[in-house]
Amino acid sequence: MITLGIDTSGNYCAAALHRAEDDEILAEISEDIGRGHAERLMDVIASTLDAAQLDYDSVTRIAASAGPGSFTGVRVGLATARGLALGLSVPAVGVNTLAAHRRAAGYKNLLVVVDARRGEAYCQVFEGSKFVSANSSESMPKGPFLADYEALARIVRDLPRKSVSVCGSGSEQLNRALEQLESEPFSVLNNLATPPISAIVREGAAVDHDGTSPEPIYLRAADAKPQSGFELERQ
Repeated sequence: MITLGIDTSGNYCAAALHRAEDDEILAEISEDIGRGHAERLMDVIASTLDAAQLDYDSVTRIAASAGPGSFTGVRVGLATARGLALGLSVPAVGVNTLAAHRRAAGYKNLLVVVDARRGEAYCQVFEGSKFVSANSSESMPKGPFLADYEALARIVRDLPRKSVSVCGSGSEQLNRALEQLESEPFSVLNNLATPPISAIVREGAAVDHDGTSPEPIYLRAADAKPQSGFELERQ
């Protein structure tokens, strides 16, 4: 199986090709562009295919970052994935970017904390074994969630430090919030805002396809709101 992975959930416009049989990354390109993903993405995909000496007909699955991340960026990536999947008659899957962080880190017990601005973070706890303490287990959300750093510190303060590490661009802010609670900080693996495209495409190759189109993971409403001041009255 050849999976084409694409990521536009953050500053990077990225694509990669993964071969499942030997877990090989055949080619990958990541460009830190900030904005303009819609204009640049198809060229990045074409360059990645050229680098792997493959064409579109070689692709048997499309995987796109589904968030959490940039509202507009996620929409661009998923729309492209759906369009390519339709044209190539192959399945498309969405990738939880927090799960891709976990895959990149390679840790079984991991707290992923990615800064979402406004004093909040996108978070998820991944458990390779039972480690959640009695004090925090009742309030520990399942799956990805959005929380301000103070609330997050209260939720995770009792997780055992020896078996759980933290990664992501919000790691240091979480540790500062823990210090305010006079709680021990976590060991920080990295401060990445976006997982590498190699982790995204590998996660996408491993995700079960349920026959539906990939949907975005939005943990917060979009910043932009439709204008209402110029609406015309219905006749």
